[in-house]
Amino acid sequence: MTTLDFNTYIQVQKKDVDQKLFLTAETSLQKIIKVVENHSSICNGHFSMKKLTPKGHVAAVRFNVECYQCTTTDLLYAAKIGHINKLKQHYMFQRYKHHIQQQYNESIVSEVLEEIGMYDDLTGINIMTDARHGWRKNAKDSSVVAIGEKIHKVLKCEHITKCDDSVSQRHEKLGTQRIYHYLEEQDVQVNVHSHDRNISINKLVKDKEIITNQNDPWHAITKVKVAMKRVSAGSKYLKEKSWSAQLEDKVESVATHFHWAVRNFEENPKELRDVLLNIVEHYKNNHQKCHPDLRFKRDTNYKPKRIVLKPGVIRKSTIYTHPEDYVLAKDTCYVESFNNTMNIFQDKRIAFSNDNYQARSQLAVCHWNENVDCDFTSIWNPNRRHAPRSNIGKKNYKPPTYNYRQSIWSRQINSFY
Repeated sequence: MTTLDFNTYIQVQKKDVDQKLFLTAETSLQKIIKVVENHSSICNGHFSMKKLTPKGHVAAVRFNVECYQCTTTDLLYAAKIGHINKLKQHYMFQRYKHHIQQQYNESIVSEVLEEIGMYDDLTGINIMTDARHGWRKNAKDSSVVAIGEKIHKVLKCEHITKCDDSVSQRHEKLGTQRIYHYLEEQDVQVNVHSHDRNISINKLVKDKEIITNQNDPWHAITKVKVAMKRVSAGSKYLKEKSWSAQLEDKVESVATHFHWAVRNFEENPKELRDVLLNIVEHYKNNHQKCHPDLRFKRDTNYKPKRIVLKPGVIRKSTIYTHPEDYVLAKDTCYVESFNNTMNIFQDKRIAFSNDNYQARSQLAVCHWNENVDCDFTSIWNPNRRHAPRSNIGKKNYKPPTYNYRQSIWSRQINSFY
């Protein structure tokens, strides 16, 4: 007589099992079975599992109902199986956003006080600002950030939308005005304001008179390099007319001379102009006005080539026409780096709501203030194709910390209990 095996399972080894296991309440399963059975008596629609996402020891299950008389939400509500709808998401986000705001406010207040303490006279601070648009074109949102020059931490981040100003190009000026208003409320005076040469910001800062306006030389020197490439390469029939092959290898050299001039002739616009014009004489092997500490003044074996370099490119450069905006050699590299951090929290390919965008901006500020200038374990010198002469080295930083996230979550939990 043959024995029938009515077991509903097959004993296998662990390596042969690829199904996802999770925990659920028995009563919940029984209720959903009853609901499906009762509904099937009046509806021929199909009820299937669309997606299962394990989350630890539980799972998020998405069902699919092919029926016009009910929805998956109705079935889950009848079976009393918990699910997150739009209303609950909005409610929880509003509570969480409030705690993010508190953490952000504590962070910027403490950083302003720390920045003030880094100056001997305690009469004012130096800041660097920049704007970041939420989209690549015609952005709805913009973030204008102010970073302290000494501690490199965010002192204020303003969120500007098209509700404030319909023109995206004017967002930076409006955000900067709000930053100044905030610092005035905190009784903080700004001594030097550095930015990447936005003309409207230049006018805004200069109108205040007591604040020194400075622009980042890197952006201006990049434009000089572009202009130099136009006179060092081109079509063959324009050779020796609009460009010269003798200048082909002098693009980086001229840029280096600009950087050196800006950083070695502080607070003297006239002398800065003279040094920039001396680039032409230098390449003509006329070194009467060259600085005595330069290599060719000390190296007897130095033999430069005589080349043709006209001062047109130099005279048209922003640094030459407005030397007073570059004499302090202030840079905004930390602001540009902060914008990269913002990209982690705000993808420019995604359109966020106003509340979501602001919450993400504040999270980015908390993350930056906690991890900027963190310790590093070692320095290595890779051969970088885009910067072959760089010898500073690249730091291997320690992993970032997320104490701000734990603090926000603690606030959230404490608000319920």
